[in-house]
Amino acid sequence: MSYLYGKVRERFSFLPSECQLQTDGDHLELAFKTERAYCPYVRRFAEDTIADVIAVGYKYAYFEKRLNLPLLSALQKRLLFTALVAADFKEDKAYALRHVCGQKHYCLDGTYHFRLRELTKRWSEVAEYVPVDMGEISLDGFLGFLIEDGESKLFVKDGKVYDEEYRLLSRSYLTGKETPVGEILLGQAGRVYCFGETDGETRSFLKKYYGKKAFFC
Repeated sequence: MSYLYGKVRERFSFLPSECQLQTDGDHLELAFKTERAYCPYVRRFAEDTIADVIAVGYKYAYFEKRLNLPLLSALQKRLLFTALVAADFKEDKAYALRHVCGQKHYCLDGTYHFRLRELTKRWSEVAEYVPVDMGEISLDGFLGFLIEDGESKLFVKDGKVYDEEYRLLSRSYLTGKETPVGEILLGQAGRVYCFGETDGETRSFLKKYYGKKAFFC
């Protein structure tokens, strides 16, 4: 909800509007009020962002809860779960968006639990293919396969990741920790250009998995 609140508030900060995050102790509600003429644009953006929340945040949490994987470190698990999210992100988001659009009020948990059962069924099938004894070699193979299919071009500067149109990316926030590595995986990058100082974790990741597809300027 904090991600949704931040995105909607930032995107429509130029409008005469009121944006509030409210709670009654059990439920958290985002209320956005503006002039009626702008409502279709706000709804379209909100629906798109909600689809991101489901396709990234809910899916990451699903794998984090479902998969134990004792042979992988905490960092390796994060890489795997993020890669599993990224692998079908476009399809998952499109599916979620179709079931979100047109609602008068958006209930994230309700939509997830009652309208997206086919989506979670697909996630369950993916989880069943991940062996309990998965180790570093298998992880490296899966990441290499995912990166090989990457088509986009991403830019890293001062710990932030930008797409080809120089828009700031922040979907990794939905995995519980916003990191350049997470954004690179979720952005399905084919090439990565780094400007200025690059933190050790990001540099090591790029050198190991991207090789000549990573450029340090």
